[in-house]
Amino acid sequence: MRNLSIRIKLIIIFILIKIIPLLLIAYIAYEGVLKLDTYLVKSTKFLFNQSKEIIINTANASTEDSIKNLDKKSQESLEKVTYEIANHVADFLYERDKDILFLSKLNLNQNILQSFYDSKKKSITTHGEYYYDDATNSYKTNENIKPEQRTHKTANLVDNKREFNYIDPINFSEKEIPIYKEITFFDLDGNEKYKISSINEKKLNISNKKNTYVSSETYFNDISKLKNGEIYVSDVIGEYVGTKSIGTFTKEKAKKAGIEFEPEKYAYAGLENPLGKKFDGIIRFVTPVFDNGNKIGYVSIALDHRHIREFTDTSNPTEKQVKQNISDATFGNYAFMWDYEGKSISHPRDYSIIGYDKNTGKKVMPWLSTDIAEKYYASNQEINDFLKDYPVFENQSLTKKPNLKQLKEDGNVGLDCRYLNFAPQCEGWMQVTQNGGYGSFIINWSGVWKLTTAAAIPYYTGKYSNSKRGFGIVTIGASVDDFHAAANETKKNVASILKNQTNNMEEIVNYNQSEIEVFIKGLINELTMVTFAMIILIIVVALLMSGYLSRKIENILIGTKRFSNNELDYRIKVNSKDEIGQLENSFNEMAAKIEELIKEEKEINETLEKRVLEETLKQKEQEQLLIQQTRLAAMGEMIGNIAHQWRQPLNALGLVFQNLKFSYEIGELNDEVIDRTVGKANILTNNMSKTIDDFRNFFRPNKEKEYFDINKGILDAINLVESTFEHHSIKLEKYFKEDKIEVLGFPNEFSQAILNIISNAKDALVENKIENPIVKIETKIQDEFVFISIKDNACGIKDEIINKIFEPYFTTKHEVQGTGIGLYMSKIIIEKNMNGQIIVENTHEGANFIIKLSLKEE
Repeated sequence: MRNLSIRIKLIIIFILIKIIPLLLIAYIAYEGVLKLDTYLVKSTKFLFNQSKEIIINTANASTEDSIKNLDKKSQESLEKVTYEIANHVADFLYERDKDILFLSKLNLNQNILQSFYDSKKKSITTHGEYYYDDATNSYKTNENIKPEQRTHKTANLVDNKREFNYIDPINFSEKEIPIYKEITFFDLDGNEKYKISSINEKKLNISNKKNTYVSSETYFNDISKLKNGEIYVSDVIGEYVGTKSIGTFTKEKAKKAGIEFEPEKYAYAGLENPLGKKFDGIIRFVTPVFDNGNKIGYVSIALDHRHIREFTDTSNPTEKQVKQNISDATFGNYAFMWDYEGKSISHPRDYSIIGYDKNTGKKVMPWLSTDIAEKYYASNQEINDFLKDYPVFENQSLTKKPNLKQLKEDGNVGLDCRYLNFAPQCEGWMQVTQNGGYGSFIINWSGVWKLTTAAAIPYYTGKYSNSKRGFGIVTIGASVDDFHAAANETKKNVASILKNQTNNMEEIVNYNQSEIEVFIKGLINELTMVTFAMIILIIVVALLMSGYLSRKIENILIGTKRFSNNELDYRIKVNSKDEIGQLENSFNEMAAKIEELIKEEKEINETLEKRVLEETLKQKEQEQLLIQQTRLAAMGEMIGNIAHQWRQPLNALGLVFQNLKFSYEIGELNDEVIDRTVGKANILTNNMSKTIDDFRNFFRPNKEKEYFDINKGILDAINLVESTFEHHSIKLEKYFKEDKIEVLGFPNEFSQAILNIISNAKDALVENKIENPIVKIETKIQDEFVFISIKDNACGIKDEIINKIFEPYFTTKHEVQGTGIGLYMSKIIIEKNMNGQIIVENTHEGANFIIKLSLKEE
C-alpha cells in the first residue's frame, strides 16, 4: 500500500467502504431470507412452544408459591407448637414452686413428707422392650403401637365429604412415677432431719458437696441469703452418660470405632440405641422454713428430670401422630431443650445432655469445635477452668468441624451451645429468644435444609429471673422436604395438560411449508439482480471521484515541495471553491505569511542577537560560578553522607569475604559457594556504585531550563542527606498534596537550593541539641502557584539576623563549617533563575522557609 498512488488508494477505499459493505448487506439479506424460511416454517411451532412454556412457568410458579406458602404455614405451625411446649414446661415448673412453698408452711415431720411424696405422682410414656436384629442391623420390638383400623373411611354425610380426614390416637403404654426423687428437711447447718429419697435414704449433711447428688451440688452456699417465700432452683444435674458412636449403634459402627458391640454400656438414644443407659437427672428446689419469724431450716425437693423430658421426647413434630413413645433422631425431626445458658438438658440422644462426673463432682467436658479444642489441649488446664473465661458463641459457622478426638477417646459429646462453634444454629436460637419470645429459621445442616424453631421457657424463679429466656428454650428441628409433598403433587398434574396440544401444531407447520419455499426463491432472485446493478454504479462513481481528488492532492504536493526548496514566492492556482479549493487558498495564505515573517526575523536577529548573547553569557557565568562555589562548599558534607551510605554495604561485604574464607578453611569452597559469594559482592558493590552516581548526577550543572517534578527534586535532595539525618536521629516528614507537580526550571539547581535549606535546618537542630528533632517538607498547589514549606523545630532564627540570612557570605557558623553563600545561592536560584520567591519566618517551633513558584510558563 505504501508505493501505490493516491488514485489507486482512493479506488481501493471506495471498494472497501462501498462494495464490500454492499456485498455484506446482500449476504446478510440472503441469510436473512433463508432464516425467514426457517422462521416461517417454525413460527407455528414456536407459538406452540411459547404457550407450552407459559403453562410450564405457570405450573412452576404455582408450585413454588405452594411450597413457599406451605413452608411458611409449617414454619408458623411449628413455632406455635414450640411455644406451647415451652409454656407447658414453665407451668409445670411453677407447680413445683407451689409445692415447695406449701411444704414450707407446714409443721414438717417424716410422716408429712412421706404423705406429700406419695401424693405427687405423674404418668410418663413408656415403650416396649427392643432387641437388635442382625438381619436388618436395626433395633426392633414386638410391641404393637398402631391405631385401631376402620372399615369405613369416608364421611357418613355428603355435606361432610370434602377433604374428610381423621387421625385416631395410639394408646401408648404409660407408667405413673413420683414427681420427686427426693424430699428433705435440713437444719441451718445442713443436717438432714426428715428425708424421703429414692436416691439415698441415709440422712446426711448436705453442706458437704460429697453428700449431694453425683457429688456436684453446692446449693448450701447459695441458700443462706434466701428470704421467706424465696426459692433456689438449680440447673439440671445428673451423671453424664457418653457414647463412642454417633447415630444408630450397630455392630458395624462398633467395629469401625474399635469397641465391643455392647449398646447397654453406652447412652440411650431412642431408636438409635433403645438398649442404652438413660440420663438420670434432677432439678433441685430449696426454700427456707420459718417458725415465729425465725429461720429454722430448709425444705428441699428434687424434681425427677424424666418429667421435664416428657414434654419434648414424646413430641412428634412432622408426623400425623403428634405423640410418640420413642424418639427417632435419624432424620433430625425431633424436639429438644436447652437451659438458659445454652446447655442441652433434654434430647432424644441422652449422650447429648450435659452431665457431671460423679467421682470429681465437676461437669464433664462438652463437645468442642476443633478450634476451641486445639487451644484447650495447648493450655494444660482443667476443662472447666479453661472454659470459665473462654468467649462464648465465638464465630460459629458450618465451616468449622467437631473435635472427634473426644468421641473416639472419651465418648464425651454433651452439647453446650456456647462452645458448639460448628453449629451456628446455636447462636440463631439465642438470637431468636433473646427477649423471651419465639421464632424460627432455616439452615442447611448435614446436607439437609432444616426448619428449626426456638421458644423461651417463661419460668422466672430464683436465678432464672435474671434471664429473659427464663428456664431455657425449647427447640424443634424438622426437614423442609417433609412439607413439600402436596406442592410436588400439583406439579405432576400440570405436566399431563401439555401433551394434548403438540400434534395439532405439527399439522399446521407442514401445511404452510410448500408456499413458503416458492416465496423465498423469488425473493432471492430479485435480491441478486439489485446487488449486481449497485456494484456497477459504485465502481463508476469511484473512478470519477478518485481521478478528481488525486489531481487536486497532486497540485498541493507540488506546491509544498517547491516551497520547502526555498521557492517562497510559489503559489498554487485555485480554480474551485469546494473544500479542496479552500485548502489550496489556505496554503497560499500560509506561504505569504511565512515569507514575510522570515524577512522580519532576519532583520531583528542581525542587530539583537549579538547584544543578548553577550549579556546572557556574562550573567550565566556569574551565576554558575556562585552555584559551583556553593556545591564545592557542600561537597565536604556530601562526602560524609557517602560514608554513611557506604557503611552498611561495606560491613556486609566484609562478612561475605569472611564466609568465603571460612568455607575455604573447612573445605567446603566449591563453584556454588564462589558463585553465591561473588553474586552477593556484586550486589553490594553495585549499590555502592549507585550511591556515587547519585552524588555525581546531583553536582552536574543544568545547561537549559526543562520541565521537572518538584516532588522528585525534593526527594533527590533528601536522598543525599538521609543517612546523615538518620545518624543524628532527625526525622524527615514529607507531605505532598499532589502526586506530581511540574514546573519549568533547572532541576539540579532547585535540588541544590532545597539541600542548602534542609542542611541548615540539620545544623541548627544538632547545634541546639533539640530533643525529638524533626524537619517537615510540604508541597501544594494554590491559585496557579506551587508552595513549598520547609519547617524545623530548632527554636527559630534570632530577630536581629533573620533579615540578613540571604545576604552573601553572612553566616553564624564557624568558618570551618560554612561559607555564608548557601542561602544566598538558594535565593538566586529560586528568584532569579526560576522567577520564584523565597521567604523565611519564625513559627512557635522553629524556622519556616516558604518557596513560591509559578506553574505558568514565563
